Amino acid sequence: MVRAWFAQPLTPFLSTLCYQMIKRGGRKKGTMNKTYILGSVVSAMLLAIPLSIQNSYAQNLGDISVQSGHSVSSVKSAVAQSSTVIDRVAIETSGAQNVVDLFKSVANVTVRDTSGIVAKSQVDLGGFGESAAANSVVLVDGRRVNAPDLSGVDWTQIPLDQIERIEIIHGGAAVAYGQGAVGGAINIVTKIPEQGFGVEASVGSYGGVAEKIYTGAGTDKVRLALHASGNKTDGYRQNGQFERYDSGLRGEVDLPAESLLYFSGNHHTDRSGMPGSLTLMQMSANPRQTNTPNDYATATDDFFNVGVQSSLAAIDVDLPVSVRTRSAQAVYGGFAVPSNMRIYETRPKMELNTHIGSIVTHVVVGADLQRTEGDFGGIVAKRVATDMYHLLRFSDETQRLSVVGGFRSVTNQDQLTQTPHASIKNKKLIYNLGINGAHMGYRVALGHSTSVRNPLLDERYNWMTSNWNNTLLNQAGKHFNALMGYENDLFSTQLSWQRADLTDEIYYDPTAFANQNYQSATRHDAMMWQNRINITESLRIAANYTYTQAKFLGGLYSGNEIPGVARQKANLHIDWEVMQGLALGGNVAWTGSSRSISDQANVLAKLPAYTLVDLSAQYHWQGAKLFVNLDNVTNKKYSSYSAYGVNYYPAATFTARAGVGYSF
Repeated sequence: MVRAWFAQPLTPFLSTLCYQMIKRGGRKKGTMNKTYILGSVVSAMLLAIPLSIQNSYAQNLGDISVQSGHSVSSVKSAVAQSSTVIDRVAIETSGAQNVVDLFKSVANVTVRDTSGIVAKSQVDLGGFGESAAANSVVLVDGRRVNAPDLSGVDWTQIPLDQIERIEIIHGGAAVAYGQGAVGGAINIVTKIPEQGFGVEASVGSYGGVAEKIYTGAGTDKVRLALHASGNKTDGYRQNGQFERYDSGLRGEVDLPAESLLYFSGNHHTDRSGMPGSLTLMQMSANPRQTNTPNDYATATDDFFNVGVQSSLAAIDVDLPVSVRTRSAQAVYGGFAVPSNMRIYETRPKMELNTHIGSIVTHVVVGADLQRTEGDFGGIVAKRVATDMYHLLRFSDETQRLSVVGGFRSVTNQDQLTQTPHASIKNKKLIYNLGINGAHMGYRVALGHSTSVRNPLLDERYNWMTSNWNNTLLNQAGKHFNALMGYENDLFSTQLSWQRADLTDEIYYDPTAFANQNYQSATRHDAMMWQNRINITESLRIAANYTYTQAKFLGGLYSGNEIPGVARQKANLHIDWEVMQGLALGGNVAWTGSSRSISDQANVLAKLPAYTLVDLSAQYHWQGAKLFVNLDNVTNKKYSSYSAYGVNYYPAATFTARAGVGYSF
């Protein structure tokens, strides 16, 4: 991928933008409704063998909503594949400071720290190396937060204390979550407003300071919550300083006729140093040094989301609209690269639950409509995305057998609005099919789907010619998933497998200074073994192992490994409630070696494997909380990312954090 010229950021949101968004959605409502009704009838006729079901034993799952965190009802999954849910209890006992910390122990997820600041890390879902950010979809309450450019997802703008649960879907999930969900999807569901007050403060290594405050109030019909948080650190490396601040609100209002008005918004700002890469010799001598002491990035990111839910008999309707603005600037060697973006989005959805004889039927009909415009590192462009999707699930009364299916029409219209003017339109129909069976704790599932990843806006631009890269094609995928497992109250185990066969996979070619399509097909295989056992009510152990093989199927690099993908990853996690109020936790994560970025020929030195050990302790007494977190307790010196076999990005060694909190 072309290296992002800026970190992800934004500018303040305005109420007029929200008004414009509602106006835009209102104009198209009549046309959309006709299309949805017709589409749902057609899908019901065509999908005699439909969609599928999720399963995971890494956590206690429950239902997973397909799109919105506000959905009245939910579908267990959109595809027959493995899933992981990190619930509120797991978040609170983890001792994590940010969202990325939570992913360290999840199977099939690799976290790469490129700056010594975990919060700015790259999250690889499914083994895609350098292009990981473009091959997964991240949503907050169903609102897509992936940027349409190479800046990816800014994990720091998602305050951890406001998250109810995180749903991770492993494998191709583009039908349910949209284009780009090639390796999977991460749906973050925020808390429903609740009465109370909470405050927390902590200090840590490298001058780390963090604080957060929450307050909620309401009546029988109105609920409102406000939050604010921030953290600051000098960073492990020189010029590795980082600070961020967030403030926001979320509210709900009960309306007549089984309806609900909900709204949320957030203001985020951050500033981070960019210490850059080191040679292997420099890293061995002093991994904390930097060659770029004056490089930095700033970001401001704001959004406002509002929607109405309504239930009428067996039909649930969700009508959300949102507006987001981002303003970013990165400074490299004294040269500033600004970026400004505005996104208007609406995600209407209708769900129908009914019975056809003894068969339980669940139908979802919806659309994802998004308009993006702005200046992306000097490229003035806009994108209009128009997706329509239909999902259908049949199951028996006992939920032991389910067949599910669906399809999505993906349409993107990209325009380069500066001189020379250019326009590209892409349209693709994708589908999925699956079957899931469960009986007395046993579960099996099989699934098949297709996917598409459209080039990002700055991927389409050719910096050598200052024009669109007209030769860049959409990436297409065929996916296969299978799982089997067993679960009871004390023990669970699951073995799952996923395959993605891709054509025209998009990558960055450093010899051409442009994004290209691989000339041959590529294959991404992942096998996951996940286990959980409750030794006693107070002692719980979880372990997982992932084997990933990403390779070229032909061409010049036939049989070679795709760079940046570790073949093996294993994790062991222990939670122990020593006594009432006192809990201890430990995590051991091992990541195998991987090829250096841009080493498609597989001739450069590999990035070595590394093992990290983290410990945590928490003590609760009434509303008070004391906690201590120790990360990388063995003081391992390592790099989780390397490029060209000569550029290494040292990650932090031993780090400690302690704090106190109170809530009522």
